[in-house]
Amino acid sequence: MVTENDGDSAMQAERTQRLARLLRHEVGDLLQSVYSTVAVLSERLPAELKLERRLISDLKNRAELCKGELDAVVELVMQQPTVPERIELVPLIGTLLTQLERRFPALPVRFSAGSPVGVKADARIFASALWLLLVAVCQAAQKRVEITLVAGKDHAECRVERDGYGATADQLAWLERPFATTQHALFGLGLALLQRSVWPGGEVVAANGAEGGVSIRIRFPVCASV
Repeated sequence: MVTENDGDSAMQAERTQRLARLLRHEVGDLLQSVYSTVAVLSERLPAELKLERRLISDLKNRAELCKGELDAVVELVMQQPTVPERIELVPLIGTLLTQLERRFPALPVRFSAGSPVGVKADARIFASALWLLLVAVCQAAQKRVEITLVAGKDHAECRVERDGYGATADQLAWLERPFATTQHALFGLGLALLQRSVWPGGEVVAANGAEGGVSIRIRFPVCASV
C-alpha cells in the first residue's frame, strides 16, 4: 500500500533529480565556456609569460575538478542501481597515477602492489570516484602520498595515505552523512561516491593517521569473474 508520505517522498525525489539534471546541464555549459577561454588564452599568451600560463592551467584544472564533483553529486542524488563488473585495479591505478604526475609534478606519489587484482565494483562510477579521491588527497598532502594495494584470498584492500594535517570529526562524518556536514571533507566527494560503487562485501573507512595526515582504506571483494 502506498501512503501519502510515500507519495510526497517520491515527488520530492523526482524534483531533486530534475534539479540535479538541470544543474549538470547549466554548469556544464558554463565549464565549456571556461575550457574555450582557456584554450584561446593558452594559444595567444607568449611563452615567456610563465606565471600567467600557470594560472590559466590552474583554472582549467579547477574547472575539470568542478565538473567531476558535479557529476559525483548527480550520481549520489540520482541513486541509480549499481552494476557489478570485474575491474583490474593495478592498471587502473597506474593510469590515474600518470594523470596525477602531470597535475602534481612536485608531489611524490608512491604506489606499491603485488599480483594483479580483479575486484567487483560498478565501473560506471568507480574510476571517476577514485580519481576525485586521489586529487583531493594530493591537494591536501604536503610532502607525500602513498597508495598500497594488498590482495588477500577473498578481499583486496587499497590504502591511501597522506601526510599533513588531519580531518575534523565533521569532515570524517562525510562518509556517513554526505552533504549534511558543516564543512567539506578533506577528501572531497570521492569517498561518498566510492561507497556506492563498491559492491556488497566491501567497505570504505577513513581516519586520521597516528603520525598526522589521513589514512583511507577501501576494501573490495575479489572476483575471478562476474
